[in-house]
Amino acid sequence: MTGSKWIAVAASMGALLPLGRAQDGKHVITPERLLEIAFSPSARPGAFSWFPDSRRVVFAIAEPGPNGKTEAWIVEMDVAAGKRRQIVPGSSPKLSPDGSMIAFLEDKDKRVLKLYAFQDNSTKILTELPPGVEGSNFGFAWSRDSRLIGYGFRPSAPPARPEDAKAAPKANVFVMGGEGDIPPDTEVWTVEAGSGEKRKVTSGPYEFRFPSWLPDSKTLVYSRVGSFDYRDDNLTGKVVAASVDGKVRTVVENGGVQHLAPVVSPDGKEVAFRYDPNNVYYPYYENIATAPSAGGPVRQWSRNVFVSGNPIWAPDGSRIYFGCKEGAYSRICSVTRSGAITRLTDASHNSGNFAISPDGKTLIFTFENVSGSAGMATMPADGGSEHILSDLTPKMILESTLGEAREVSWRSPDGLTFHGFVVKPAGFSAGRKYPLLVDLHGGPIGGAPMVGSIVLKTPMEWQMWAARGFVVFVADYRTGEIAGWEAVLKARERQDYNARDMDDIMAGIDSLAQGGFIDTDHIALVGHSNGSYLTNWLITHTHRFRVAVSYEGVADQYLAYGAGLRVGGNAFSVWMFKGKPWEEPQNYRANSADEFVKGVTTPTMFISNDYSGGSGMVNMFHHEFLYSALKKQGVDTQMVVYRGEGHVVQKRENLADLLSRVIAWVDGHIR
Repeated sequence: MTGSKWIAVAASMGALLPLGRAQDGKHVITPERLLEIAFSPSARPGAFSWFPDSRRVVFAIAEPGPNGKTEAWIVEMDVAAGKRRQIVPGSSPKLSPDGSMIAFLEDKDKRVLKLYAFQDNSTKILTELPPGVEGSNFGFAWSRDSRLIGYGFRPSAPPARPEDAKAAPKANVFVMGGEGDIPPDTEVWTVEAGSGEKRKVTSGPYEFRFPSWLPDSKTLVYSRVGSFDYRDDNLTGKVVAASVDGKVRTVVENGGVQHLAPVVSPDGKEVAFRYDPNNVYYPYYENIATAPSAGGPVRQWSRNVFVSGNPIWAPDGSRIYFGCKEGAYSRICSVTRSGAITRLTDASHNSGNFAISPDGKTLIFTFENVSGSAGMATMPADGGSEHILSDLTPKMILESTLGEAREVSWRSPDGLTFHGFVVKPAGFSAGRKYPLLVDLHGGPIGGAPMVGSIVLKTPMEWQMWAARGFVVFVADYRTGEIAGWEAVLKARERQDYNARDMDDIMAGIDSLAQGGFIDTDHIALVGHSNGSYLTNWLITHTHRFRVAVSYEGVADQYLAYGAGLRVGGNAFSVWMFKGKPWEEPQNYRANSADEFVKGVTTPTMFISNDYSGGSGMVNMFHHEFLYSALKKQGVDTQMVVYRGEGHVVQKRENLADLLSRVIAWVDGHIR
């Protein structure tokens, strides 16, 4: 069903659709082309670091080097001229405050933290590190005097000793929450840029995130968050300050648990962070807040705007910039001490990875829209027109025939407004009716990301479905929280989260159908994670979908409370359902799809992974029950399990197989 073959997607569509090259000579997005795009090195910069002159920045970007090989390069760019030069291969560059050095990561045979000096163009290794992802349980930051780099990481488990192989075989066992189940403690260190001398500061069973220094260059501020890996289901979050001599004090005790992302103010007197006053792991609704760096009461700056990006201080300390989300796109916002919020970007694209120049005049950021167009841009820090520095749209997208993709909005029955995306086939004709594919995002917090729910890497997944003749509807719903925290609280009070989310989704479908171009007898449904959870709910509560694909979602809240995470409980379930399962059983049952499985008629494919690569929420058991229930009721169903994968299929060969199976399932039932 790929390549240059032809396929009829739905009998109501009329002409067959070519799946190779379009009449205009460009390529349509086939499954093979989608995977090529998804696995191509990203040509989008990571975080920007400004030089003190406010004219130049450094960042990492994947591009061909002198030998023609594409890899991540550290790049210096003159922002005014738009000219840039490659410095050294690497990623995650952070410029020293005096602008003389760059600390960066190199991932080859080993992961190392390296230093580049502009004075003599020299590079040296500072320290070796275990594999990890910056911002998750790893991070590093320069001290204000450009002398030290503070960093944290979780050590790898010690390797087996050669003599162990000669010993008698031992039992392959772990004790949940104990022997063989707990990783090493996270460690916090400093390293001197000049001498390379390293010093351990502290350690503990938590995740280290988002380091930032006080002006004295002797104290590192960072977030310390509980982790499922340490079998902690409360996931309590703190902002702490650790001096280089190992003394640790708490700056913020209960600021939330998801991000926090503390950053010290220019004068060092305050710490800004992402603040959840409810202090619940899930769902959370964050605000921008500050606290004295010496410790003290939290002051909330922002209200009633969804915070989607980390805080950055204006150089004069008068305001805080942050990512916000209104509608379907992420924006750049700022907030003053009085609580006045300014929305600085309003174009139809996501704006992110932003940084403000040291003179406080210019913002630089990346952007991407639902059609895959991407680039770098600048704008005045107080608002104004965006100036595009570079078009970073991948060549494969530029050479593809794409259908119209745009943001849409609709109202739910209770009056809340929601936003999502609609993608139409190229050559769309308003006089025809098209089958509809509804894509339900995971999370769910933060609304719909610009990735499809199967490949989970690019919005081009929706163009692939459009090339097969579908109109694609990317729906949002209230537990995504873009419509506000109050809607979540009301759903918690009534214990009807799923019913209200279903109202939001179905209202969006009905709104589209009013346009007259949707074949309402041919609607497909796909969802991953929380989108899978809602897919499970929808197929047990309506017969409107011709076919469904449920990928890695729960169905039984009883089971979700205590299974998969290996923590001996689940604090966010307790919050959502107002107690433990044996205390409030009716609430858990009211939100479990498997309680309503009788009478399902929608052919459904269930996709699960076996998590043999590590721990996680094992959704296979949820899907296995639904699969069995549908099968015994005579409903066409299929269950697919990928070995060695976690919550998201990552291996290319597995992802190619998954995509082909999903396409065959949807196409085979939508006709």
